[in-house]
Amino acid sequence: MIRKLHLGILLCYCWLSFGQNPNDCTNALLVCGSTSFGLEPNGEGFDEFSLPGNIRPPCYSFNLNTIWLRMSIVGSGELTFDLIPDNPEADYDFAIYGPNVDCENLGEAIRCSSTNPQNAGVPANTGLNLTEVDHFEGPGEDGNGYLQYIDALAGEEYIILIDRPHGSGGFSLEMTGSAVLPDQPVAHQVGDIVTCEMDAVVDGRTEFDFEPLIPEITMGQTNMTVTFHSSLNDANIGINPISSPFTNTSNPMTIYYRIENNNSGCVDTNSFEIRVDANFEVSLPDDVFVCENTTDPAILATQPGFAYYEWSTGQEGPNLYSIEITSGGEYWVNVTDSQGCKVKATTVVNSSEAATITDVTVEDFRGRDNTVTVTVEGNGDYEFLLDDLLPFRDENFFVGVSRGYHRAIVRDKKGCGLAEVEILVLDYPKFFTPNGDGVNDTWQIEGIWEFPGSKILIFDRYGRILTGLPLESIGWDGTDNNGVAVPSNDYWFSITMADGREVRGHFTLKR
Repeated sequence: MIRKLHLGILLCYCWLSFGQNPNDCTNALLVCGSTSFGLEPNGEGFDEFSLPGNIRPPCYSFNLNTIWLRMSIVGSGELTFDLIPDNPEADYDFAIYGPNVDCENLGEAIRCSSTNPQNAGVPANTGLNLTEVDHFEGPGEDGNGYLQYIDALAGEEYIILIDRPHGSGGFSLEMTGSAVLPDQPVAHQVGDIVTCEMDAVVDGRTEFDFEPLIPEITMGQTNMTVTFHSSLNDANIGINPISSPFTNTSNPMTIYYRIENNNSGCVDTNSFEIRVDANFEVSLPDDVFVCENTTDPAILATQPGFAYYEWSTGQEGPNLYSIEITSGGEYWVNVTDSQGCKVKATTVVNSSEAATITDVTVEDFRGRDNTVTVTVEGNGDYEFLLDDLLPFRDENFFVGVSRGYHRAIVRDKKGCGLAEVEILVLDYPKFFTPNGDGVNDTWQIEGIWEFPGSKILIFDRYGRILTGLPLESIGWDGTDNNGVAVPSNDYWFSITMADGREVRGHFTLKR
C-alpha cells in the first residue's frame, strides 16, 4: 500500500517571525493518509537539543532549515517512506525518535541519515526501505541516503526531524510500507466568493460570511472542525482563525480553510478566493477646471440613471448625478444601483484664482535704473504687466521704470481674473524750462506729497539756499526767495524724508 504525502515546503533561512511553526517539535505536523501540506517555516526554530532530555542526532547537527513531523500508527506494519526533494540538487537529512516520546524527552535517535548525495554520488532521495540494514549513515559521502525500516505497532508514535543543510526547494514524502496512518479528512473544494460592495465606505472591502460554506467543505464527514485563516501557514498549524463575518483586507484575497478530525487530529487544508467586484462602471471627468475667486461654478457630473448618488461634498440624492463646484481638489461620488451595489469614482479638479498682491518693492531715485518688484500669492500661474506696455511677461520685476505713477497688472494665465495696484516711483527731473510755454515750466518731484514731513531745499552752485519747496506746491518756478528769476545754470537739491531717507542731486535750468 502506497500513500503519497506531498509537502510543498519552501524552507527559507530568514529573519521572519510566526507565532508558531512546524520547525519546532511541539508543533510537529501530524502525518495522515494522503494529507497535502503547503508551508513556509523558517530557520531552525527552538533548539530542542538544549533540553537535557534530548540528544542531538549522531550523524549531523541539524541546525539549519528544519521541520518536524509526527506519525501515529493505527495499523501495525513496516514503516517506510521515500523523501523526494523537488530540487534534485538539494540535500535533505532526517532523524527519527520514538516510539512514544515527547518533545522534552526525545532520548536518542533510532534512525539518522545525513548522507550528502553530491559527495556520495547517489540520488537526492532519502528515507527508509526494506532492503537496507543500517540505522545510521553520514555525514558527507557515507551512505546511500536510505536506512532500515521500522517495525511499527498500532498505538505507537514516532517523531521525525527533517533538515535541509544544502540547496533549496521543498519535497514530497511517499509512505511506502504496510504501517497504517490515520485517515485524513478531506477539505472539499468550494468556489470563490464574488460580491459587490454595499458598505457605506466604498473601498474594495466588505463583509463575507463563511459559515454557509462549512457543509460544502465537510460533505457529510462527521466530528470535524472547520476553521478559516488568512495565511496557509496559519491554516496548516491551526492558529489565528478568522471569524465570520469577515472583512477582507485586500482585494482579491485568498482564504485558507482547515478541516480537522476531532478524533485523530488529522488535518486537510484548501483555499478559495474572495473578491469585491464592481457590477457596473461610473466615472468622473478629469478635465474639469474652476476659478476659485469667482461665483461662477463648474459642473461635475457622472453617469445618470442610477438609484442613488453620494458626493464627497456631503450632497446626496436619488437623481443627483451632477453637482456645482467652486473650488479645486479631489472629488468622489459613490453610486448605488437598484440592487444596492456601490461603485466609487474619483477625480481631481484643477483650479486657479486671481492673484493677491502682497507687496510692491520700489527702488527709486536711480534714473534709468529704477526697479519695481510685485510680490503675489495664489495658486495660479501668473503673468505681469506695467501700465499698458504689452505683452504680459512671466517676470514679476521691471527695470528702468520712469518717475511718477504707474499701474501694475497681474493676470492669471487660466483666465481667473486680474489684480492691479498703483505704484509711485520717486525721481527728479534732470532739467526744466521756466519760459511760460506750459511745458516743463516748474521743477517738482511727482508724488512727493505722498510722504508728509519731507523737506526739499534748492541750492546754487555755491551751496547757497535759494528756496525751500513746499510739498503741496506745483514746483519751483526758477525764482529765489525774493521772487527774482535765477539764470540758466545747474542747481542742486536735497530731500530729507520722514522715513529717514536722504537724497541729493542736481538738475539744469534752461531759459
